[in-house]
Amino acid sequence: MSLTQAQLYDKTNPELRQICTNMGITGMGKARKDDIVSAIISEQRKMKRREANAKKKAAKAAPKTVSKSIAASTDKDTVRAMQGSFTSVLQAPNARRGDKNTTTLRVSAGASSGEFPVVGKTVGAVSEFLREVLNVDALAQGIVNGQPVQPSYVLKEGDTLEYIKSAGSKG
Repeated sequence: MSLTQAQLYDKTNPELRQICTNMGITGMGKARKDDIVSAIISEQRKMKRREANAKKKAAKAAPKTVSKSIAASTDKDTVRAMQGSFTSVLQAPNARRGDKNTTTLRVSAGASSGEFPVVGKTVGAVSEFLREVLNVDALAQGIVNGQPVQPSYVLKEGDTLEYIKSAGSKG
């Protein structure tokens, strides 16, 4: 909470010294009120700059991932709502529109999961491809969007693939 100069001058010296202690400002035990207020205001400005810089840094480092509903305009050519978890990776910035990005799908096998560029691949091919990475069992059943599918099922954008091994199966 930022306090104005007027609010600080309304406080007693012991209250101001306590604020300094809470903010990590040292050397104010015998300082005059003017010096204490100046130190608090200076520290508040530094804290605001650090927060702004941290927000900028976090925004630059944040992956371009969507994981909650997004409402858009009502124009017929725009997306009206979206829900899910996916990542779109810029693979070819100079390619024609529609071919620049690769969409990855969420794939999980037991406790292991990840985002992989498997759109257009069959469930069986993905199983072989990710066998070592996700520890996909050879007897595991492919489940797409909560429904069992054949190994020949071709994954589409928006699908969620999960590999489940039936309970009691040995192997």
